[in-house]
Amino acid sequence: MRRLLLSEIARMTGGRLHGEDAAIDVVATDTRALPASGAALFVALKGERFDGHDHVAKLAGTAVAGALVSREIDAPIAQVIVADTERALADLATTVQSTRDTRVVAITGSNGKTSVKALTTAILEQAAPGRTYSTPGNRNNEIGLPLAVLDAPEDAQFAIYEMGAGKPGDIDYLVRIARPQVALVNNVAPAHLERMGSLLGIADTKAAIYDALPSYGVAAINADDAFAPYFENRASGRTIIRYGIDASAEVTARDVRVGPEGSTFALVTPLGEAKIALKAIGRHNVRNALAATALALGAGMSLDIIAAGLDAAQPVDGRLITHRLDNGAVLIDDSYNANPGSTAAAIDTLAEMAGENWLVLGAMREIGNEEVAMHAEIGRRAKAAGLRRLFALGELPSAAAQAFGEGAQVFDSHDSLARALDAELREGVRVLVKGSHSSAMDKIVTALLSAHTPATGKGTTHVA
Repeated sequence: MRRLLLSEIARMTGGRLHGEDAAIDVVATDTRALPASGAALFVALKGERFDGHDHVAKLAGTAVAGALVSREIDAPIAQVIVADTERALADLATTVQSTRDTRVVAITGSNGKTSVKALTTAILEQAAPGRTYSTPGNRNNEIGLPLAVLDAPEDAQFAIYEMGAGKPGDIDYLVRIARPQVALVNNVAPAHLERMGSLLGIADTKAAIYDALPSYGVAAINADDAFAPYFENRASGRTIIRYGIDASAEVTARDVRVGPEGSTFALVTPLGEAKIALKAIGRHNVRNALAATALALGAGMSLDIIAAGLDAAQPVDGRLITHRLDNGAVLIDDSYNANPGSTAAAIDTLAEMAGENWLVLGAMREIGNEEVAMHAEIGRRAKAAGLRRLFALGELPSAAAQAFGEGAQVFDSHDSLARALDAELREGVRVLVKGSHSSAMDKIVTALLSAHTPATGKGTTHVA
């Protein structure tokens, strides 16, 4: 972010400055993670269980040069007083973004957003090394996205923003801040149904990413998704680039070969064909690579640049990362998040691999009133796919275990599951760990890797 005065921030947010003017280099919302250098603006956000205003008085004499507040605080610190600090944060990011020449790519979808972001970033970095920026971590909501926009370098040639949606209107809110020229809804699957209501509700919310495109914008559309015709209608008037493996599309893949250490395929595009060796495993990641290709084409990339980027791209932590343990077993870490669509894709990926395959399943959250039935369906799918064992953690996954039948076990704690799993793992077994972020299934992964470290005479090898 370029340096701004508090008086400028007041004008951008419709607020008033109380105290002396000062220069700001960075924006922060957490007093526990203030910047090591530069003068900070602290945004006092308020939620159900916290109120940043309670911490403003403690910031005097720190790296904080000013605070964005919705009520005046009796403290020796300059303050920009606004009606709503969350809305003001969005207004600030919107105004800053409007002054940049950066070409913006926006990505949403029920599954695969972060993987597509990583693949797209790898491609665009080939064209603009050091001048390609993407959303750090999971800053994809109404707080994280404005902060990501503000943190972007002023001279970035490309910015790739991931956008999440937990309720109706979320994507519309985010695209008004980031202002994309190229956009994608990767797919629609059951997620956040408690607030979205239906798959159509999810599609309608996410389609706002296409509504926001300018007339010269480019919409990448998943031709394999059931909502493709709906999205094409919402993107009407813009350039549309379709991608897919099964349906007819401008961007597709031939000769797909999925293995335990990655995938190879022939990438087919309007610019020609290229052989791709993708380090990410699973057929769904081939489709994610096609999505990134469509976005890159929309951003004006050549086929050579796209191929080089896909070949260079590294798997994303917590998403089908493979470790070979010293006892000969293979651990696949897909613990970052889960919903029925991504879990089904993980099962299909596991089933394509030779050997004895096991699934460790945590709860899939925010999938609506049919959550028990959806967990049971995952158990049936795992059994039908030929998986030999299912280790379930907690009440909801117990429905999957019941549907799976013989070979399934239910545990009530991470520790008990990890101990039981470690005791049974052996050479020839491949185990995949999956669950929603709130299920903390990464604890299972950490426990297994900790039990197999060089310090104990054991070791792990990252193989994909």
